[in-house]
Amino acid sequence: MIRGAWQLERLVINYSRTPSSRGVYDLMREKNSLVEFAKANPQIEIVTKLNPNRMPHVIGTYVGKIEHQVGIKNANPEDIMKVLHKLRNRSSRDTSSLKHWGKPITKCPSIQGLWTPEDLLDRKIVVKRRS
Repeated sequence: MIRGAWQLERLVINYSRTPSSRGVYDLMREKNSLVEFAKANPQIEIVTKLNPNRMPHVIGTYVGKIEHQVGIKNANPEDIMKVLHKLRNRSSRDTSSLKHWGKPITKCPSIQGLWTPEDLLDRKIVVKRRS
């Protein structure tokens, strides 16, 4: 990140003793790659939790207690590191609503057509009384 404050405060890596968590075990064993990631990012608290009979996933907690969860079932250590970097670099804001923004769509479009304020200047208003 070039400027600003880091948004990610905490990473929780949940894993179990099932074969789907093999990548997490390999990540913790191979040349301390998780330790190197923690040393390179001292602003992030990294926690590993053993959750029996649960699928492995990573939870990123951001400023304002906003959480994003990413599943890492059957992922190899390189893919898990990509997920950790992606969670570290992303904003805490949900940007899915900003992607599809275009012109507003209404269910009841105007039947009057286009008009300008000058259209009202030349018209005389006639009031008729009902008898």
